[in-house]
Amino acid sequence: ANVKWGKRKAMADGKAIIQYQKLYAYEKGKDGSPQIIPEQAEVVQQIYKRFLAGDSLRMIQEWLEQAQIPNVTGEQGWTIRAVRSILTNEKYCGDVLLQKTFIQDCISKKVIRNTGQLPQTLVQNHHEGIVDREIFDAAQAEFARRNAGKSPSKKNAPTGLTSYASKYALSERLICGECGTLYRRCTWNIRGKRKIVWRCVSRLDYGKKYCHESPTLEEEALQRSILAAINSLMSDKGKLIRDITESIALEQARIPDESISLGDIQRRLAELDEQTKRLVAKAAEEGDMASYAPKLKAILDEVSALKEKQAYIEKQRQSNAQVMWRIRSTAEALEQAPEKMTEWNESTIRQLVDAVKVISKDKLEIHLRSGTVIEQNMIE
Repeated sequence: ANVKWGKRKAMADGKAIIQYQKLYAYEKGKDGSPQIIPEQAEVVQQIYKRFLAGDSLRMIQEWLEQAQIPNVTGEQGWTIRAVRSILTNEKYCGDVLLQKTFIQDCISKKVIRNTGQLPQTLVQNHHEGIVDREIFDAAQAEFARRNAGKSPSKKNAPTGLTSYASKYALSERLICGECGTLYRRCTWNIRGKRKIVWRCVSRLDYGKKYCHESPTLEEEALQRSILAAINSLMSDKGKLIRDITESIALEQARIPDESISLGDIQRRLAELDEQTKRLVAKAAEEGDMASYAPKLKAILDEVSALKEKQAYIEKQRQSNAQVMWRIRSTAEALEQAPEKMTEWNESTIRQLVDAVKVISKDKLEIHLRSGTVIEQNMIE
């Protein structure tokens, strides 16, 4: 019990014990703090970049193995679990979350994941991060987006969940304008001739029961039309990038709460903690806790209000960081893209296109990640 109390007190004070043998790209420095391993840090940055560009965890695992990059133990071979761990571990942005797990008892020594049974402590800016916090936040948002995918048909996924489709960018971007269901890539074989088409999933699974007029689109015509829409903006790529940069500045100018900052909240919480300790000590000394109860309740109420405001500001900050990352990544993709795109590239499409709505067999509505919407006629 004493050891348990001591460890939890250390956590509350922000003292972290880090298991370096399981932590990729960091080692224990001379001062006892985490020290970055440069060559491994580059791998971590590439993992985040590939994930946010649309690669699945398996694709990243295959890239690591094909490139013969050693894992955390220095051996060849990576697991999807190891890749996920790098993408979800807050230590890579310089923070440390304490009390992720706890030991049930000292006899069984069973380690249990902490899902709310015990309080956790987040120590921000504990050490030098390998990726920016906005990139880390964007990766968590991307995980949430992929995990939140719902199958439009319980025929294919009785649980209602789908796996993330990373091979084709349009698998999660091409939407039926009539029923709002995603389109699916299909292969037709007509008299020995192979043709790739995209069809509304609702029409495939239920016929005309829910969706009556959704058209079947040939893949080559669909790709030509989307490229034409993107190229229509590439003629003035400089202006488009300037507009995106201005939108970044506007997002950064947004302040979720002008009256108080996170720093102010932290300082005030520390002051209230000291006040509470003094009042409790004084009440114990005088043996009259009842007379101090109103003051303690007022402090507790203020602490609760401050923590609610802290959570709100953190949520707004994270949301803004995700928006800014999306806009910035679009600007970078535009800068690297040629003046005219002549070939279909799945990775580039993921970075530039947010959604494609099928209005009819002759018309598409293309939503770029920068916020631009283009109406495009189908090019046969």
